[in-house]
Amino acid sequence: MSASMSSSSYKTKKLVILSIFMAIILLQTWVPFLGYIAIPPLSITIIHVTVIVATLWLGTKEGVLIGTFWGINSLIRAYLMPTSPMYIYVFSSPLVSVLPRILMPLIVGWSAHVKSKHMTDRLRYMIHGGLGSVLNTVLVLGAIAVFKRAEYLQIQGASLSNLWKVLGGIILINGVPEMIFSIIVTPIIMMALRRANHQ
Repeated sequence: MSASMSSSSYKTKKLVILSIFMAIILLQTWVPFLGYIAIPPLSITIIHVTVIVATLWLGTKEGVLIGTFWGINSLIRAYLMPTSPMYIYVFSSPLVSVLPRILMPLIVGWSAHVKSKHMTDRLRYMIHGGLGSVLNTVLVLGAIAVFKRAEYLQIQGASLSNLWKVLGGIILINGVPEMIFSIIVTPIIMMALRRANHQ
């Protein structure tokens, strides 16, 4: 009976934490400046850090659920609050808005199972934070290149021969700062959660 109650309590606690992460994603997606840092010419996405932390803290399955939730919200936002042609013609596709956000936590969760006794927890979190950020950037841009290439080129006014140059510029301007941010912030949040959990 005691074991059953303990298991039920654990599941309830996990469900509450999962709901909190979803609420954070909801706020970051819909409230201006909470999910993005806009410092011209940069527009740095920080929502992926929430997904990475959820994956590392709760597990791969829950991380994929949070990632999917983010992707669906991004898709809905592209239809209801399009702020540029990119949202209307590119991010309105679930293959661009949702699929990469499912794959990123799936890969991060898998990599989290690969542990080394020579690696500190802080270093592990830094690596996973950086990996998740790179994956988010590469998977989204890769989905654009594969599924929405024509629309993207038309919006950018670029030719097919310049596609990878344009995408490479985005990686350099936005992807690198996002990765640095994720590497710094992910271990800070994870260590804080661990301390709070042991109090």
